[in-house]
Amino acid sequence: MGKGYELEKRVLAMISEQYEGIYQLNLADKKVICIYDGRDAWGPDDVLDRDIWRDRLVGLCHPEDKENLQSVLAEDSLFLLGKKEAKTDKISRDFRFMIEQGYRWINLMLVPDPAHGQITVTFRDVTHRYEYDEIIRRKNMELRRMLQTAEQYRDALLTESVVLYQVNFSKNLIENEIFQRDKKTNGMVRVLNTVGIHTPCAYDEYCARWQGRVSKDTLAEYRKFSSASYMVEAYQDGKTLLRQDYRTLDSTGEEMWINKTIYLTKDNIQGDIIGIVSLRNVTDRYRQDYLRESLEKQASLDLLTGLYNHVTGELLIKSKIDNEKYVDAAFIIFDIDSFKKINDTHGHYFGDCVLQKVSDCLKGCIREEQDIAARYGGDEFVVFMTYKQEDDIKDIVERIFDSVSCQYEGLVISVSMGICLSSACDGGYYDLYKKADKSLYAAKAGGKGQYVYYEA
Repeated sequence: MGKGYELEKRVLAMISEQYEGIYQLNLADKKVICIYDGRDAWGPDDVLDRDIWRDRLVGLCHPEDKENLQSVLAEDSLFLLGKKEAKTDKISRDFRFMIEQGYRWINLMLVPDPAHGQITVTFRDVTHRYEYDEIIRRKNMELRRMLQTAEQYRDALLTESVVLYQVNFSKNLIENEIFQRDKKTNGMVRVLNTVGIHTPCAYDEYCARWQGRVSKDTLAEYRKFSSASYMVEAYQDGKTLLRQDYRTLDSTGEEMWINKTIYLTKDNIQGDIIGIVSLRNVTDRYRQDYLRESLEKQASLDLLTGLYNHVTGELLIKSKIDNEKYVDAAFIIFDIDSFKKINDTHGHYFGDCVLQKVSDCLKGCIREEQDIAARYGGDEFVVFMTYKQEDDIKDIVERIFDSVSCQYEGLVISVSMGICLSSACDGGYYDLYKKADKSLYAAKAGGKGQYVYYEA
């Protein structure tokens, strides 16, 4: 007897690990016997009134599930289930019950025993199943959104892309082949074959091999996006769209400007950073930009000498004076001695060549990014330069003078030059110009072929 009791306890303990409650319904007397209650609301073998037991369960049930629960536990439903000729051997439904200040999904199973007029009712916690289903549902939704976004982006880019491919930056992996359409044959060219690799391959290796086809002037820009780890860091910093332009030879050997656009997203199932890479041919845009810049530059330059023209030179000097008021500066003006005689003797074409020769000599002795050199008209040239206290401005001026005092086809070219330092006047453009011009005439009056500094 004792051993049987101990066995019964062990069996009950095993059952209790799987169930929240086990009850036995007696159909004849409308009583419920508690076999096991995981919440200790009732003890083993407690006999309960079925209506009270049912009302307690309905009270704990989620409002959205109450009606279904009441239908399952209704007297008519229990009576039909307990009959020998019942069409089903059990009923299994899931309901949400309030347990410890939170709703949990509980499987309610009713197993009839028609021979004894009883129904065994079990309650089993299946919340984990719903949590897993919810996780899967969310993951599937995220995946669909990600794929939909990626597909939309792909479709938008495909209309104008030279190349389009996908990269797993977290794994530094290009899994699929990359193709480019050959405009001459209208066939497809395998891009990776151009650099001697095949898929699957590392994104870093592909970029490293391709950089040999990138022009040196844009190589630094190209290398910015050539690392998978950089892309992961960029996404973590909140960047989802990256763009760069570079010049390269494509898979068919054609030189072109490429716009590389990388759309970054996250695969929330695997946690990997995925990128869709679009390469577009933007050569026409650069041709237009180059043409516009060329035209703008031509409008600002003297066509004969390539120096700034008078209007542009004056504007640049005024701007430099305004922006660097407290910097020492020198305003230099010079012209070619007896230039009218050169034209009359050798012709205007020869005279133009002399002007070009002087201009070339001038360009060779000034700082291109810092000094301003302009042809103000005829044979008159202006140079404006800033300098530091430790610079010997007189040596600089002498070097310019010696350089432009040159020769062309046996003709010795002599120049007269006037210089006004900002320290010798109020530093304004017109004051510098006026006093440098006054010094120029002093140089001519003194015999030409020399330079003179303005002295207050």
